[in-house]
Amino acid sequence: MKILMISSGYRGIYPHFEQAIEKEFKGFGHIIRTIKPAHEQEIMGAVRDFNPDFIITLVGFMMNEALMECLKKSGSVLCIWLTEDPFYMDRTIELVKNFHYVFTVDVGAFEHYRYKFPGKKIFFLPLGTDPFLYKPSNSEAPYSYDVCIVGYPYPDRIELANDILNKTQYRLILVGPRWKKHISNQPKERLDIINRWVAPESVRNLFITSKIILNSHRAFDYGKNRNTIGIINKSINNKTFDIAASGSFQLISNQTDLKNHFHPDEIVSYRDHAECLELIEYYIGKENERNQFSKKAYDRVLDCHTFSHRVQYILKQLI
Repeated sequence: MKILMISSGYRGIYPHFEQAIEKEFKGFGHIIRTIKPAHEQEIMGAVRDFNPDFIITLVGFMMNEALMECLKKSGSVLCIWLTEDPFYMDRTIELVKNFHYVFTVDVGAFEHYRYKFPGKKIFFLPLGTDPFLYKPSNSEAPYSYDVCIVGYPYPDRIELANDILNKTQYRLILVGPRWKKHISNQPKERLDIINRWVAPESVRNLFITSKIILNSHRAFDYGKNRNTIGIINKSINNKTFDIAASGSFQLISNQTDLKNHFHPDEIVSYRDHAECLELIEYYIGKENERNQFSKKAYDRVLDCHTFSHRVQYILKQLI
């Protein structure tokens, strides 16, 4: 099958997602090409010459409208993987209308799309992990940090970081743009901040050199979202799989569908900040118990949650 991938147009982690997906399609014997989401003569010529059977894109917000209209007339099967759901539902509701197949990373969004578009082919499909990027250390790397938080400083994460700094004596690293704006007057001997987006290879190194990774989820009603219909996110984020693939121990905020991806003896969840702090206190000195969870989560990821599994699922729906 000839597959055309239209890049999301976003930087940061998205090129890594797209490269992993492209690699897996090729691994299953398909021909794949990638173009920008722009309406340019050269790009449209490439689409006509390639004459793809199947066209896929992630996010879809950067898709040029004229390009979208041309693709709809091409006769190819159009697919979108909505990887920011449900935080921009005001926009994605309109995007869904343009595609034959719709995949979403969130159960709450999936349920709403199914209700809104009962005749459309809509599937729940979380992002996976790339085990070539995220993998355990080959050696016994010494721990540099007690607790690690990677990601944008959403209010819940800021509160957690301040709780750790104010209520414990543990060493913390915060990774992501704008953390320095929200964390100040804190003991520098216990706090490191990498105030920018960090590539997967470096994130993996932080995971494997931290005793505990905190994985809290973005709120559905965060002020900068575009989710006025108020769809509540029910699914775990892709970081869950990356941490597990790195062989690291995580404490995760309890999402509705966590149990559908991991067993209770594979990942530890918390209900609120108080319980999170209690679990940090409990597990920080129990390396053997942390390792038991990490090993089982790692095995689960390799068995069920890589990009290879996700691409297989997409192909199965198309056949």
